[in-house]
Amino acid sequence: MFGKPNLLILTRKRLTRNSHGSHKVRADAYAMGTTAPSVHQSTLIISKDEKMKKNLRNRIIAASVGAALLLGPTAAFADTTPAPTSATAPTKTKVTSADQAAYKAALAAYRVALKAWQDARNKAQADYKASLVAYRDALKSHQASLKSIDATFNSAVATAKAAYATATAGNPTAAARQVALNARVAAVAAATNVRAAAIAALPTLPTKLTPPVVDPKPVAPVKP
Repeated sequence: MFGKPNLLILTRKRLTRNSHGSHKVRADAYAMGTTAPSVHQSTLIISKDEKMKKNLRNRIIAASVGAALLLGPTAAFADTTPAPTSATAPTKTKVTSADQAAYKAALAAYRVALKAWQDARNKAQADYKASLVAYRDALKSHQASLKSIDATFNSAVATAKAAYATATAGNPTAAARQVALNARVAAVAAATNVRAAAIAALPTLPTKLTPPVVDPKPVAPVKP
């Protein structure tokens, strides 16, 4: 027989559902009375233990399967990786005294050719710069001469027009007007001829040179 209810209290948590589908834990205190637990209560406790053990086994199996799936591709990739191959070092040819002598001779010839190439390049560039300066000076002088020739021509034409205007002022006769007109035409024609002769007497403009083309730079010999 069991003792009094206040001697030993067994607490059991039972999971129940409320009307909205949520879970709550209700603790029921059972005092051990004069009668032993019922067969139904013992069956419920045993079923709960078996269910927990079954869920634990299922979790262990799922974890093992997941680990195998994760490790499978890595192992396969590691297996298919080719093994490194050892490369053979190239053999170095021994340099003879004849090779050294030939290299020194080629190096000396290269230095002479390089100096000649540099001198030719510098001279071509200097000549080009000098010709460019001369061309610009000649062009500037030519333009100044043309400006002076045009000024002389314009002055002669203006003088002929002024003479015609003076001769035809007032009420001249037709014969006098014709004489004045002929004089103006002759003066303009003479000024035109003088202008053309002055332009023809100008120095010929020099041809503008193109940038110089330098030969390729010599190539240094390869040291053996």
